[in-house]
Amino acid sequence: MTRKYKQPSIVSGMTVKNILNIGIETFNKLKTSALRLIVGRLVSAANKRLRSFERAGESSPATRHVYKSGGVFSTKGKDLNGLRAEYMRAKKFLEAKTGTRKGWKQVKKETIQGLKKQGVEMTESQFDDVWKAYEDLKELSPEVANRGLKYSVLKEVADMVSDTDKSADEIATAVHENLSRIYEEQAGLSDGVDGVSGFFEIE
Repeated sequence: MTRKYKQPSIVSGMTVKNILNIGIETFNKLKTSALRLIVGRLVSAANKRLRSFERAGESSPATRHVYKSGGVFSTKGKDLNGLRAEYMRAKKFLEAKTGTRKGWKQVKKETIQGLKKQGVEMTESQFDDVWKAYEDLKELSPEVANRGLKYSVLKEVADMVSDTDKSADEIATAVHENLSRIYEEQAGLSDGVDGVSGFFEIE
């Protein structure tokens, strides 16, 4: 039976998936009032996911990106362009593979297994330390996320996590200082290690 709304609005009957799939032409025609309603629906869904991570005391590449790009989602005080930007930010998070705890858990599992095949053993706790150091390193040198370099850089980070008691920031700085050597070594290796090809992407 079709649900009836006393005061139908542009989002009446629309699911989050419907909103995420709005065509670009339709999206660009939306006025501020209509867009505010649409973005409000995404804001609610995205913040609900963030709270789920917070309650569990967890974070992921996707949640970390959210906090670095503006924090929790909101429509408050935003004009048309601000709402468009918030729509895209929420869309990116909601569609990210690591934007749910289930998805993040799967990524961790697959990555740990992939690294094990490459001779890098680590526990889930060590994995979290490696992730933090790797994320800090990406801020210093974004090019380390290049698919062809990712494995070599990651292995270097993992080795330091295992052998030292340095903080994530200290490890990132140390690996950053060794990037020239890592690049030279990588030049002699085959490109694209399947087991870690998707490591730590927001998606």
